[in-house]
Amino acid sequence: MKSDRRFEHDLPSLLDDLYMGPMPPYRDHVLHQTARTRQRPAWSIPGRWLPMVDIARQPVLVPRLPWRTIGLGLALLALLLGLIAALVVGGPPRLPAPFGLARNGLVAYASGGEIYTVDPVRGDSTAIVKGHGDADPRWSRDGTRLAFTRQDVVSGTSLLYVVAADGSGLIQVTPQPLPAAEIETYTFSPDGKEILISASPDGFTHILIAATDGSGIRQVDLPGRATDVAWRPPDGSEILFQDNGTDSNGSDSGIYAVNVQDGKVRTILAGADAAGRYRGHAAWSPDGSLISFGEWPGLNGIDVQTHIIAADGTGDRTLPIPTGAVWQAPESWSNDGTHLLVIRGYTGDTAQSRPVAIPVAGSGLGIEIPYPGGMGTPDVSDWEWAPDDTAILGTPADASGATLDQVLLDPVNGTSRTLPWASVSQPSWQRLAP
Repeated sequence: MKSDRRFEHDLPSLLDDLYMGPMPPYRDHVLHQTARTRQRPAWSIPGRWLPMVDIARQPVLVPRLPWRTIGLGLALLALLLGLIAALVVGGPPRLPAPFGLARNGLVAYASGGEIYTVDPVRGDSTAIVKGHGDADPRWSRDGTRLAFTRQDVVSGTSLLYVVAADGSGLIQVTPQPLPAAEIETYTFSPDGKEILISASPDGFTHILIAATDGSGIRQVDLPGRATDVAWRPPDGSEILFQDNGTDSNGSDSGIYAVNVQDGKVRTILAGADAAGRYRGHAAWSPDGSLISFGEWPGLNGIDVQTHIIAADGTGDRTLPIPTGAVWQAPESWSNDGTHLLVIRGYTGDTAQSRPVAIPVAGSGLGIEIPYPGGMGTPDVSDWEWAPDDTAILGTPADASGATLDQVLLDPVNGTSRTLPWASVSQPSWQRLAP
């Protein structure tokens, strides 16, 4: 009797058959080709990078800020912006350097015993100090204050005062009145703390230094009389001056500088070297490295020539003069130190004289500015370049020496024009930060 074969007895062989499966006929060919091909680097397989991209693209849940927090942040931001605006608007104004180019501000002048400021472009004048016999306002080097003299008509004396640019904060800086006609010049120190005064109360010129806050005044002791005094740029460490009458004909011949701190006098050009020649109109360059002055070779009429020397007195040279011209007198330095305003004459007098903007380097004859009726040789303080050097403001004298109303010269185009205001005071142009 034949027994039945159970299914579980055949199951292992069936599973072996299923495991091996059918083999395609091209299997051996495929294995032969792939065995000769190098395996691809794992990093180049896109599958290795796609998971990172997927992770990066997953949305990030950010907790929502409450409206109270948002409002507080906005309030703090507004407060910060307000503080910044207050600092910008209410902070100290930008001030120009005491020397060099600057931006043009207001012109200060005196008329009818009152002090005015005027916009030189629009011509709008404002009286800032009224009705006290005031004259000759001078701007501080930073353009924030004005110095001027106040005259007492009855006694014939003057006091020196300082005010803010708007006429407020009046301060008397000279404790005692000085003869009005004997106050010659006054200029602010580079730092604005003092005023250098040239005065001759006893007929001889003296140098005085007054504190601008009115706290005191002192005299600078010198071996003799002095004239053409000026602070040395840029720090005012020295004061330039010329002696007044050391030779037999009473000429200003020597040029010196006195140290402000210790009072020591330094000789730049000794009077004995003049040998009978007259020197005058000495002035510092804006950087204090050079000095310009005029020299009259023989005192025979007007034969002055313009000289340039180094601050130590070396390197004396004469600026060129055109054929046919007779004399050339220095007047005022440009703020960039490259040009001088001179008065040039074509006769032995002032009948055919005219102002000229001439290069200090001696590289040319300069730009002549025709002037009707000729022009005299006033003090150097009667001419001032605009802070940006685009114009020259002056109080000229005519051929007879009479003072004329202020004019404006164009040193580039060689023209002159009258001004909307009338004044014979010394010119002074406010310097503003660029």
